[in-house]
Amino acid sequence: MKKGVLAALALVSLATLGAAELPVKPSAIAGSWYPDDPVQLGQMIDRLVGAAPNHPEIARGQLRALISPHAGYQYSGAIAAQGYRLLQGSAIRRVVLIGPAHQGGFRGLSIPEVSEYQTPLGGVPLDQEAVYRLRASSLVGAWPEAHRYEHSLEIQLPFLQRVLEPGWTLVPILVGDLEESDYAKAADLLRPLADDRTLLIVSSDFTHYGPRFGYLPFPPDAEVAQRLRDLDMGAFERIQARDLEGFSAYRRATGITACGAEAVAILLALVPETTRVELLDYGTSGAMSGTYMSSVSYLSIALLDDRPFAAARSADTATEGPGALDPQQLRYLHRLARYAIEEAVDPGNGAMEVLRQLIADLPEALRQPAGAFVTVRNGGELRGCKGYVEPVVPLYEAVIRNGVSAALEDWRFSPVGVEELKSLELDVSVLSVPVPVSSYRDYRPGKDGIILVKNGHQAVFLPEVPTVAGWNRERTLEELAKKAGLPGDAWKEGAELLVFRTQVYHAPFD
Repeated sequence: MKKGVLAALALVSLATLGAAELPVKPSAIAGSWYPDDPVQLGQMIDRLVGAAPNHPEIARGQLRALISPHAGYQYSGAIAAQGYRLLQGSAIRRVVLIGPAHQGGFRGLSIPEVSEYQTPLGGVPLDQEAVYRLRASSLVGAWPEAHRYEHSLEIQLPFLQRVLEPGWTLVPILVGDLEESDYAKAADLLRPLADDRTLLIVSSDFTHYGPRFGYLPFPPDAEVAQRLRDLDMGAFERIQARDLEGFSAYRRATGITACGAEAVAILLALVPETTRVELLDYGTSGAMSGTYMSSVSYLSIALLDDRPFAAARSADTATEGPGALDPQQLRYLHRLARYAIEEAVDPGNGAMEVLRQLIADLPEALRQPAGAFVTVRNGGELRGCKGYVEPVVPLYEAVIRNGVSAALEDWRFSPVGVEELKSLELDVSVLSVPVPVSSYRDYRPGKDGIILVKNGHQAVFLPEVPTVAGWNRERTLEELAKKAGLPGDAWKEGAELLVFRTQVYHAPFD
């Protein structure tokens, strides 16, 4: 049975190696950018974080993202520590870390094909499911040479290892050559990941000044320190205003050499208008060394919002349906799910050949990203249901993956057996983009699907659930809260509610 699962999923470009078989990325900078002795490194970070101010006036609100410098700790460690001080005691379970590729030469975004990053403090595992979803985009690749000696991502990890509780995972992204139109595309890829227990970190230094960097907009005279600050604060003002166009225009006008500017631009394309941006600290290597013949600027910036970025999609992105697929296209999706399940449950009976041909002849509309659920029933009894709420992978791929997962991996039920195949019924549900509602009264049971998000917990009901169960709006929300692992009344206060619509195709297995 396992062979059938792997064979079916291989058709939609799943990684052929599991996380345990992927190589480990060793530290490229231990012993130079920071100490290679774990005791010495841990003590250094503890001192830096312990000496950082609390910023109680800034810490009001939930920390959603940081912009943090990435020089050696002797230069920027104390400034970076001010952001990491805010993380102590947080419930972060995933970090999306975005930084510049100093050894670039590639287009788009790059995520290394590794199982974990190593530092002297231990290993940091990658979130392989999130990585897989990102790889569905043509904007995302894997350029191993760009990662081999790169410091911009790794320099942040020891701080995270000391201030976060163990168990968090990493999504490490290097930014290569991008066009301005790519910023929004990259932000759309990351938005579904930016949930209530995910932190985004952009790793960036700011002005690189002096002949060494080929940037001398003014002479290294008595005014250079103030001029550098003015230059850097001009960039920060655009960031604080969440003004992507203004930030890009400022870069063009000044030529400011902020190495992570593209990563910052992606973040600005992602954050909603409600996000508060605060400067925690500023400094330059010139001030530390006493000479401005060569100087790099460091800023620590906190981005705070009551809601996670994933929930902050504006209402104007809502649609009544998920792209108005016609009945033939919906039936095509049903056939994809049907043959993928058959191959997974009973491999070698010819279903693979049919599935290959269906994928080869795939309508273009089914290649677009969309959320999708597959529900499996036998004699009207539920046998499994799995899905993606957000449009994280192409629609056809979401249907194949979730069809197999619903049949074999829904923990509530035993896996579907060969003897059941001919009696199965399948529902394929294609979802519109979820949008937040301002009140629970805006949720329409039987018409809308509903998502509840609160304190790191999340659950979803498809539109038909309350109709089948005979629940009213309040009972549906109570059961949804329980499904999320929360008390039944948790939806009444402090919960984020999002709604979506579906197109559904129901048919027997044959």
